[in-house]
Amino acid sequence: MNDEFLVKEWLEYAKMDFDTAAYLHQNMVPEPLEIVCYHCQQFVEKTLKAMLIAKGFPIAKTHDLGVLAARLAETIDVPEEVLDACDNLSPYGVKVRYPRELFVEKHHAQEAVREAEVVRNWADVFVHEN
Repeated sequence: MNDEFLVKEWLEYAKMDFDTAAYLHQNMVPEPLEIVCYHCQQFVEKTLKAMLIAKGFPIAKTHDLGVLAARLAETIDVPEEVLDACDNLSPYGVKVRYPRELFVEKHHAQEAVREAEVVRNWADVFVHEN
């Protein structure tokens, strides 16, 4: 499997996570807050991993978005807003899987979707340039 195909596959999976988060956020009542936040984190994780593969890095087996973004920042400019989004979304990768690990309210889900959009907009530029 070549890297270009692998990058595309990771981005397709990431898009499914983003679309799921956006759909649930906009349409489901009551909104599954933890699940929305989880899919936002997963979108960013898979997007960063696709970008790392595109830059020749091996896949890091981590859910820590800060670690992934820092590795990517070794080769491209990662804006502060993206780094902040990574830091804010990271806890949703694991902690929301367990009851009572995180207290999530509606504003957290709204912010998670907004931060996922920030990363999506930035990553779209990268994907179109590479």
